Amino acid sequence: MKIILLSGGAGKRLWPLSSEILPKQFMKILRTPSGESISMVQKTWGILADKFGIHNLFISAGLNHESVLREQLGPDVRLILEPSQRDTFPAIAVASSYLSSIEIHPDETVIVLPVDAYVDPAFYDKLNDLDHIIQQDFARLALIGIQPSFPAEKFGYILPIPSSNPYYSRVNSFHEKPDRASAGDLIDQGALWNGGVFAFRLAYMEEIVSRLIRTWSYKELTAAYDTIPRISFDYMVVEPEKRIICVKYVGKWTDLGTWTEMLRVIEPDECNNVIKDDSCEGTHVINQLSIPIVIAGIKNAVIAAGPDGILISDKSVSHMIKPLVDQLDFVKTDRLI
Repeated sequence: MKIILLSGGAGKRLWPLSSEILPKQFMKILRTPSGESISMVQKTWGILADKFGIHNLFISAGLNHESVLREQLGPDVRLILEPSQRDTFPAIAVASSYLSSIEIHPDETVIVLPVDAYVDPAFYDKLNDLDHIIQQDFARLALIGIQPSFPAEKFGYILPIPSSNPYYSRVNSFHEKPDRASAGDLIDQGALWNGGVFAFRLAYMEEIVSRLIRTWSYKELTAAYDTIPRISFDYMVVEPEKRIICVKYVGKWTDLGTWTEMLRVIEPDECNNVIKDDSCEGTHVINQLSIPIVIAGIKNAVIAAGPDGILISDKSVSHMIKPLVDQLDFVKTDRLI
């Protein structure tokens, strides 16, 4: 079993502290039991290295993040570097081709997972179940579905086919980021959050990539990276596949993809130039600037100030800031003109 960690995201939903230069997975916002500050990539890498061995781990990331990865994980970390930032299908296609180029056997199970999930270490024990499913040829793809704790609008959902098997089920359909009412209906039907974890034989990806892109050569795929369709692995590979099994996980899981989720696991730095009155219940402030922030009468908000800007958002809509942050590129362009 070989494990590929995807670490190519830009983290715009956690702007202004997360940016293309330093995405959320590299921010040292977590604490070890000894009090050391570590990043999400360090936490995930450490757990997987202990469970499966460092020689079975690879990281797919952008060229511009090579130095921070080597600084945080060590100079010998095995990186598969993307020439540019695209989407999960190009990243997984090239990473799988790389494994083939270093002579990983075509029948080897490859498991791809995001580097920035915040979970109990027991979550990763499910990777052994995925490996078993693939090696026994029960399915061509195996996924992990998380038992939902609330009807979230920002996650995709997997609807399994009802089964008497308590450990895994075949997949009926996928539903991408439904509204709250639809999410509640899906949960009533037994739907699970899609954890973004994919398991397959290496030969499976060779078949798909060779058919879609007409080459399996790592050198050729890397050279033509910008011509590979900018599309997610879910849309290009998972949804068209008929033989899929989903393993169910019950426990703590979040992708820390919004400020609301982030504030559940970190302590706001409210001693750093922050003054607020008693009417600011539920408002969290993180200030990385040298100037003070004064808040009065604002409830249930997140206020984050960093070198790239200042965010002020109601917690209930903090997951919706990405389209607004995208507009900053146009603002910068207009100023240059």
